[in-house]
Amino acid sequence: MSVDLGPKTGTQRPRSPWRWLAAVIAAAVVLVAVVASFGLLGSDDTAEDPDAGPPSPTATVTETAAPPSASAPAEGAGATELTVVADAARCLPPTSKWLSQNAALAFEGTAESVTKSEAVLRVKTWMYADGFGGTDTVRITLPAPSTIPMPEFEKGKSYLVAAKGDAEVIGCGYSDAKSPKLQKLYTDAFK
Repeated sequence: MSVDLGPKTGTQRPRSPWRWLAAVIAAAVVLVAVVASFGLLGSDDTAEDPDAGPPSPTATVTETAAPPSASAPAEGAGATELTVVADAARCLPPTSKWLSQNAALAFEGTAESVTKSEAVLRVKTWMYADGFGGTDTVRITLPAPSTIPMPEFEKGKSYLVAAKGDAEVIGCGYSDAKSPKLQKLYTDAFK
Protein backbone atom coordinates (compact mmCIF):
# COMPACT_ATOMS: atom_id res chain seq x y z
CA MET A 1 0.00 0.00 0.00
CA SER A 2 1.29 3.40 -0.84
CA VAL A 3 0.35 6.65 0.87
CA ASP A 4 0.28 9.87 -1.12
CA LEU A 5 1.21 12.86 1.03
CA GLY A 6 0.48 15.44 -1.62
CA PRO A 7 2.54 17.17 -4.22
CA LYS A 8 6.27 17.57 -3.71
CA THR A 9 7.20 21.13 -2.81
CA GLY A 10 10.87 20.84 -3.59
CA THR A 11 13.83 18.84 -2.68
CA GLN A 12 16.18 19.90 0.04
CA ARG A 13 19.83 19.14 -0.51
CA PRO A 14 21.92 18.31 2.50
CA ARG A 15 24.16 21.23 3.65
CA SER A 16 27.79 20.92 2.80
CA PRO A 17 30.32 21.06 5.66
CA TRP A 18 32.30 23.53 3.50
CA ARG A 19 29.58 26.17 3.93
CA TRP A 20 29.94 25.93 7.68
CA LEU A 21 33.73 26.20 7.46
CA ALA A 22 33.47 29.24 5.15
CA ALA A 23 31.15 30.95 7.64
CA VAL A 24 33.58 30.31 10.50
CA ILE A 25 36.52 31.68 8.49
CA ALA A 26 34.55 34.81 7.51
CA ALA A 27 33.64 35.43 11.14
CA ALA A 28 37.29 35.03 12.18
CA VAL A 29 38.42 37.55 9.53
CA VAL A 30 35.84 40.09 10.74
CA LEU A 31 36.90 39.56 14.36
CA VAL A 32 40.59 40.09 13.53
CA ALA A 33 39.74 43.27 11.59
CA VAL A 34 37.73 44.67 14.51
CA VAL A 35 40.46 43.90 17.05
CA ALA A 36 43.14 45.42 14.79
CA SER A 37 41.15 48.61 14.29
CA PHE A 38 40.71 49.06 18.04
CA GLY A 39 44.45 48.49 18.46
CA LEU A 40 45.26 51.20 15.94
CA LEU A 41 42.67 53.69 17.17
CA GLY A 42 43.54 53.15 20.80
CA SER A 43 47.31 53.40 20.38
CA ASP A 44 49.42 55.07 23.04
CA ASP A 45 51.16 57.47 20.64
CA THR A 46 50.96 60.78 22.52
CA ALA A 47 53.95 62.64 21.07
CA GLU A 48 51.76 65.48 19.84
CA ASP A 49 49.33 65.46 22.77
CA PRO A 50 50.19 68.47 24.94
CA ASP A 51 48.44 66.97 27.95
CA ALA A 52 50.52 63.81 27.81
CA GLY A 53 53.89 65.45 28.27
CA PRO A 54 56.89 63.67 29.59
CA PRO A 55 57.06 63.03 33.30
CA SER A 56 59.60 65.39 34.81
CA PRO A 57 61.83 65.34 37.83
CA THR A 58 60.39 67.32 40.72
CA ALA A 59 61.99 70.65 41.50
CA THR A 60 61.55 73.34 44.11
CA VAL A 61 62.05 77.01 43.32
CA THR A 62 63.11 79.78 45.68
CA GLU A 63 62.64 83.28 44.30
CA THR A 64 64.97 86.10 45.21
CA ALA A 65 64.13 88.61 42.43
CA ALA A 66 61.20 89.90 40.40
CA PRO A 67 60.28 87.97 37.22
CA PRO A 68 61.71 89.32 33.96
CA SER A 69 59.94 89.95 30.71
CA ALA A 70 60.23 87.31 28.00
CA SER A 71 63.63 87.19 26.25
CA ALA A 72 65.17 89.58 28.76
CA PRO A 73 68.79 89.33 29.82
CA ALA A 74 69.32 88.21 33.39
CA GLU A 75 69.61 91.15 35.77
CA GLY A 76 68.27 89.97 39.14
CA ALA A 77 70.38 89.66 42.21
CA GLY A 78 70.26 86.44 44.16
CA ALA A 79 69.57 83.02 42.75
CA THR A 80 66.71 80.89 41.52
CA GLU A 81 67.05 77.49 43.15
CA LEU A 82 65.86 74.29 41.47
CA THR A 83 66.09 70.85 43.03
CA VAL A 84 65.90 67.86 40.72
CA VAL A 85 64.49 64.67 42.23
CA ALA A 86 64.86 61.49 40.17
CA ASP A 87 61.90 59.25 39.42
CA ALA A 88 61.09 56.61 36.81
CA ALA A 89 59.58 57.92 33.59
CA ARG A 90 58.90 57.29 29.95
CA CYS A 91 60.14 60.05 27.64
CA LEU A 92 58.47 61.15 24.44
CA PRO A 93 60.28 63.03 21.67
CA PRO A 94 60.42 66.74 22.58
CA THR A 95 58.12 69.12 20.67
CA SER A 96 58.05 72.93 20.68
CA LYS A 97 54.26 72.84 21.02
CA TRP A 98 54.43 70.86 24.26
CA LEU A 99 57.25 73.04 25.59
CA SER A 100 55.38 76.30 24.87
CA GLN A 101 52.23 75.00 26.56
CA ASN A 102 53.90 73.54 29.65
CA ALA A 103 57.00 75.57 30.50
CA ALA A 104 56.64 78.43 32.95
CA LEU A 105 60.33 79.23 32.85
CA ALA A 106 63.05 78.81 30.22
CA PHE A 107 66.56 80.20 30.10
CA GLU A 108 69.99 79.85 28.56
CA GLY A 109 72.87 79.70 31.00
CA THR A 110 76.49 78.66 31.41
CA ALA A 111 77.63 76.27 34.14
CA GLU A 112 79.91 78.25 36.45
CA SER A 113 80.51 75.50 38.95
CA VAL A 114 79.58 71.85 39.11
CA THR A 115 79.91 69.42 42.00
CA LYS A 116 78.51 65.95 42.50
CA SER A 117 75.40 67.41 44.17
CA GLU A 118 74.96 70.87 42.61
CA ALA A 119 75.32 72.90 39.42
CA VAL A 120 75.35 76.71 39.43
CA LEU A 121 74.43 78.32 36.12
CA ARG A 122 74.97 81.99 35.21
CA VAL A 123 71.88 83.01 33.23
CA LYS A 124 72.65 84.57 29.87
CA THR A 125 69.02 85.08 28.72
CA TRP A 126 65.60 84.42 30.18
CA MET A 127 63.64 83.16 27.17
CA TYR A 128 60.41 82.86 29.10
CA ALA A 129 59.38 83.41 32.71
CA ASP A 130 55.75 83.28 33.76
CA GLY A 131 55.77 84.48 37.33
CA PHE A 132 59.17 83.34 38.51
CA GLY A 133 62.80 83.34 37.48
CA GLY A 134 64.65 86.47 36.51
CA THR A 135 67.69 86.06 38.68
CA ASP A 136 71.18 86.11 37.26
CA THR A 137 72.03 82.74 38.82
CA VAL A 138 70.23 79.39 38.93
CA ARG A 139 71.34 76.81 41.46
CA ILE A 140 70.32 73.24 40.62
CA THR A 141 70.60 70.56 43.27
CA LEU A 142 71.39 67.35 41.42
CA PRO A 143 69.81 63.99 42.23
CA ALA A 144 71.32 60.58 42.51
CA PRO A 145 71.50 58.77 39.15
CA SER A 146 68.13 58.89 37.44
CA THR A 147 66.20 57.00 34.81
CA ILE A 148 65.10 60.36 33.37
CA PRO A 149 67.52 61.85 30.86
CA MET A 150 68.89 65.02 32.45
CA PRO A 151 71.87 67.12 31.42
CA GLU A 152 75.23 66.12 32.76
CA PHE A 153 76.46 69.57 33.69
CA GLU A 154 80.06 70.49 32.88
CA LYS A 155 81.76 73.70 33.93
CA GLY A 156 81.94 76.23 31.09
CA LYS A 157 79.26 74.60 28.91
CA SER A 158 76.04 76.37 27.89
CA TYR A 159 72.64 74.83 28.67
CA LEU A 160 69.00 75.43 27.85
CA VAL A 161 66.79 74.69 30.85
CA ALA A 162 62.98 74.75 31.28
CA ALA A 163 60.70 74.19 34.25
CA LYS A 164 56.95 73.77 34.67
CA GLY A 165 54.71 76.13 36.64
CA ASP A 166 54.65 73.79 39.60
CA ALA A 167 58.45 74.14 39.70
CA GLU A 168 59.33 70.85 38.01
CA VAL A 169 62.46 70.90 35.90
CA ILE A 170 61.58 69.43 32.52
CA GLY A 171 63.92 66.56 31.64
CA CYS A 172 63.59 64.06 28.81
CA GLY A 173 65.55 66.17 26.33
CA TYR A 174 63.84 69.50 27.07
CA SER A 175 66.65 70.66 29.38
CA ASP A 176 70.12 69.85 28.07
CA ALA A 177 73.41 71.16 26.75
CA LYS A 178 72.85 73.85 24.11
CA SER A 179 72.76 72.46 20.58
CA PRO A 180 71.32 73.75 17.28
CA LYS A 181 68.43 71.28 17.51
CA LEU A 182 67.52 72.25 21.10
CA GLN A 183 67.97 75.96 20.31
CA LYS A 184 65.48 75.61 17.43
CA LEU A 185 63.02 73.85 19.77
CA TYR A 186 63.24 76.74 22.27
CA THR A 187 63.08 79.40 19.53
CA ASP A 188 59.96 77.79 18.03
CA ALA A 189 58.37 77.43 21.48
CA PHE A 190 58.99 80.98 22.69
CA LYS A 191 58.92 83.14 19.55
